[in-house]
Amino acid sequence: MSGEKVRASRARVYAPPEGVAVDSKVHVYVFDVFHESFLPGKPFDNVERAVQYQRHEQERIYSEQEAEPELFDLPFLSSDPDLVARVERDAEYRKRLSRDLKGDARSRGRRH
Repeated sequence: MSGEKVRASRARVYAPPEGVAVDSKVHVYVFDVFHESFLPGKPFDNVERAVQYQRHEQERIYSEQEAEPELFDLPFLSSDPDLVARVERDAEYRKRLSRDLKGDARSRGRRH
């Protein structure tokens, strides 16, 4: 159990833009790398549960999708409760978040 908490403590949680109110939950969203779109998320009360779900989703995606590792959908954590709607309204936020997530996807592709 302590090993799980250590890994969860290293999890990256993407923050919303400055001035946006966050809730106490950690949300797991999915970034469709190929189509550059964001899919609705699932909220969790703590980061440990969110990381556990994120890993489960990643395993499911790897087994279902036939793509190069850097093109697999990418589950990620965010403290933004309204991320999907916000990326539609705020082009700069979408651009910054997409750039960061694409970098994560590229590094994942290099590891395989």
